[in-house]
Order: sequence, then C-alpha cells, then structure tokens
Amino acid sequence: MYFDDREHDSAVSVKVSRPTRINGAPYAPPGVGLSRTCRRVDAMGQFLVSRSKPPPWSAAVPLAVSAVVVALQSWPADARAETHEVTQFTVPSGTPDENMQAAGKFAHELDPNVEISYWDSQTGALSVSRVDAAGTRCILRLSPTTREALKPLGRFLDGRLEARAQAMFAVAHEVGHCKMRDAFLSRPDGRAADTSVFPWLAQEAAADVYGILSTERALGEQVPVRQAVIVSRMLTASMYGDYVHATGHYVSEALELCRRNRSDADAVKCAITTAYFTVGSLVNDEQGAAYAVDSAPQMFYELGRHHIEEKMRVYDDIAQYKAHFSGADLSRFAFNEVSHSGDSRYITVATHQQADTTYRLADFYGFKTGEVATDDERNVTVLRIDGDDELDWLLTLGAVVHTEAGESLRKGDAER
Repeated sequence: MYFDDREHDSAVSVKVSRPTRINGAPYAPPGVGLSRTCRRVDAMGQFLVSRSKPPPWSAAVPLAVSAVVVALQSWPADARAETHEVTQFTVPSGTPDENMQAAGKFAHELDPNVEISYWDSQTGALSVSRVDAAGTRCILRLSPTTREALKPLGRFLDGRLEARAQAMFAVAHEVGHCKMRDAFLSRPDGRAADTSVFPWLAQEAAADVYGILSTERALGEQVPVRQAVIVSRMLTASMYGDYVHATGHYVSEALELCRRNRSDADAVKCAITTAYFTVGSLVNDEQGAAYAVDSAPQMFYELGRHHIEEKMRVYDDIAQYKAHFSGADLSRFAFNEVSHSGDSRYITVATHQQADTTYRLADFYGFKTGEVATDDERNVTVLRIDGDDELDWLLTLGAVVHTEAGESLRKGDAER
C-alpha cells in the first residue's frame, strides 16, 4: 500500500488499536461532539464519538450541535435525601437478531477488548472511544436488528450484499472509528494527537474503508463489499442529500493507494491514508482545484496530510489529552444529583423544558439506569455513575453535574 511505515511515523504514526464517536452522520447527541464531531458538527471528533443518526431527543435540531440551551434547574430539595435503590440498575438493552449477533462476534475478532451493547429503543449505531485508567476502550451501542442498524444505507445495500455481510460491515465501520482515534492517541513516541481536526466526511470515509477491508478479509474478495458500499453511499447522498456521508467517490479513489489487505494493521493504515486523501480532495476544491480531478491520488493524499499536520494538536501524553479534552454532547442537558452514596452518584437528566430524558440518554450512551425511592416515597428514574472514571467520562461528554451540596462539577475541575 502507498502509506508506508516511514511516512506514517513522521505524520502521526499508527499503532493498531482507537477514540470516542457516534455513527456516521455528523451527529451530536444532544449536542455533543463525540462524533458529532462530525461536524456534523464535528462534535464527535472531539469526543471520540461517532454515530450514524441523532438521538430522538434532538430530532428537531440539525444533526449536530444546534440545539436547545439547557436551563439548568436544581432538583427539588425534598427529593434529594434518604434515597435507596428500588430496582436493579442495568444498561438498557435490546436482544440482537442472528445477523447482529454474528456482527458482534466479528467486532470482537477485530478488537478483543471492544464493549458491545444493544440499544433498547434507538436505531443506527454509535461508537465511543473512552479513555480511562485501563487505557483507550472502544464502546459500541448498536441497534439489535439488522434493518434498523443499517438505516438508511441498508435500503441501497439490499440486493447488492446479503444481510449478514451488511451487519458485519456496519459494525466494522464503527470499530474503524475507534481504531483511527486510537492510532493517533497511542502514538509510538508516547504522545497523543486529537483526530477532531479531521472533518467528519474524512472520518466517515476512513471508517468505510476500514469496514470494507475488514469485511473482505473475513468473507473473501469474491463478496462485493467495496462495490456495494461505494455505490450505496453515492445513492444515499443523492437520494437524501446526506453529504456528510457522501464517501463513495473518496473511498473509491483512496483504495487505489492501498495495495495490501493482509492484516488489521493494513486496514488501519489504509483508513488513515483515506482520511488524508479526503482532506486533500476537499482542500483542493477550496483552493480552486489546483490539481485536476484525474490527478494521481497520491497528490491529494500529500496535500491532505500537510494540511492536517499544520492544524493537529499534539499532547505530551494521553494523560494530558484526557485532562484537557472535553466535548459538548451533553452540555444542553441539566444533570442533577439526587443522592451520593460511596463511589456512586444517582443523577437525573432533563432538557430545558424540564422533560425527563434520563432513560433515553442512558439507552443512547450505555449508562446504567434504574429507580431510587426518595424520602417522600417517590420513585425517581436516575443514572448511576460509579467511580471517578465513569464520572470523568460523563463530564468529558460535556455534562455539568449539580450536586446535592450545591456545587457544579465540570470537566477540568481540580477538585470534586
């Protein structure tokens, strides 16, 4: 493949492994950047999150960060004391169909440490790269049914690719987001780079390439994965005006730079090559097409790589990145602590309209949820956040937690 080890190391060096994202579309859960970054708003990129479609509560807002301003309200004082759990606390989960079970198994082959759970009521797929004490971890939230997980791409993949292959590609695409982020966060020199500088379209193209190559290695090149995905992306963009996922053209040309697909490392390198190539193509268009459309793909790759190297922020190590990085996905919600017991915090979530979104947010991101009883004999649905790592992740997603004591916890606070 074109992207050789020497060039890779000089840029950001890839170490097969990757961040946080939510699906393919520039997403922004209630406003995040986790892959929203996408920019869809680019929220995701910053968040190490990538996802295909926005959550139900943000349906009225354009796929990304444009949404409601949260009027932070305190939970009534009489609901704060003497609480205790009255239900089992679990992550909301649906039951995956046969194809999604196979896809989940495939995801574990690509990343043995990946954490997979299935949405109870959401559709699409979401990937988040979470940085905690154990390192960088890829977390996937998927629709339990193949048809829902593939929307809207599945409509155009039908007839071109059998259902199980579609599901495998969809899951590999999300793992690809994690792999790319991890490659930049886990550089061989010990430093960490923030991939949010890549526009969402480039991140999506990279994830598509990783998904294509990984699925082809598993099923064999006789299965027309790349042709099906490229054509379907083009049709989806044309039919729905979904230009943040209009990766077909870029994927088709970038794959010419990747001559080898023998291992996961080859797929990761090709994904990064594709991201640079896509950026170069976009920059070339913005600069008045200095290079002709039929110029060698390598020229666009070099242009994109130079452009990203000038803008990418590099941290001394992953700890510094973790301390400074924060997104905005959850900044539009009001998080109020109902009770604090030991290492566990019980928190409610509401919108500016004071509508309770605790369960839906738990379902979307994979937080544990259940009910606690208050001293006035009311049952309240809450998130249970256990320990410093989970709290840090919640704050990293942009949440500001209002505690029982009247304090506001936010990312960057020296003391909690």
